[in-house]
Amino acid sequence: MAFANLDRDTKKRTSSSTYLKIQAGSPATVLILDEHPVLLLKHWISDGTGRRVGISCLDSDCPICERNNQINWNREHPDYIARQKRYRVNVLDLTPVRRCPSCSAPYAITVNRCAVDGCGADLSEVAVEPLSDVKILERGPRLMESLNTLEAAPYFVTGKPEKLQSYPIMLIATGSGREMNITAVPQPRVDVDFKSLELFDLEGGVKLTREEISFLMEGGAYRDIWEARNAAKEIAKEDVDTEASKIPF
Repeated sequence: MAFANLDRDTKKRTSSSTYLKIQAGSPATVLILDEHPVLLLKHWISDGTGRRVGISCLDSDCPICERNNQINWNREHPDYIARQKRYRVNVLDLTPVRRCPSCSAPYAITVNRCAVDGCGADLSEVAVEPLSDVKILERGPRLMESLNTLEAAPYFVTGKPEKLQSYPIMLIATGSGREMNITAVPQPRVDVDFKSLELFDLEGGVKLTREEISFLMEGGAYRDIWEARNAAKEIAKEDVDTEASKIPF
């Protein structure tokens, strides 16, 4: 079975966590930790402030899909918002970094001074080491297709196909945004203590409700949703504290 099943659909959503940053000019080296990625369906919408927000599709209860259906899924219509396939997988980020000797903040090997307020330590003589942090790699079908192809090709060390989880992969990006192209290049194997790694839950996380998505579609601000949620939490906490104060012991 290929690493990524590009034909499979799903209703699962994921949490927002620490994501692997991929950009042109800064290759990232990762070791894939999961047997297969998690597939989710996402809409991207601009809120009333112009902020781009990624929203997990609510499937049959999704107001964005309902509106798309009302306009006959016409991609040329100004109200159409596409539903994209995104894949998430836990990876160990092995990208070479210099770690500040004073505050331990990691930096790209081209950075020579710590930028943390009050630190400013000189990094020019600090030895380079792999970052070794677990992160979430989230990308679309194009990178997954490349990984499927890579898994089926002979690994340069053994001369035969090997599981993607058995060796690091350097991800080299060119371009940006929708024009970004990522090349996956196999690297020599490394020793990793997998038992010591704590993976992210790719299935859970924050999801917007139907009402909240409709609010954004009508021009609402994403930050207002979180302010409302936080206010509701405070009210709920006050109610709990009030009820607890009535207990006679």
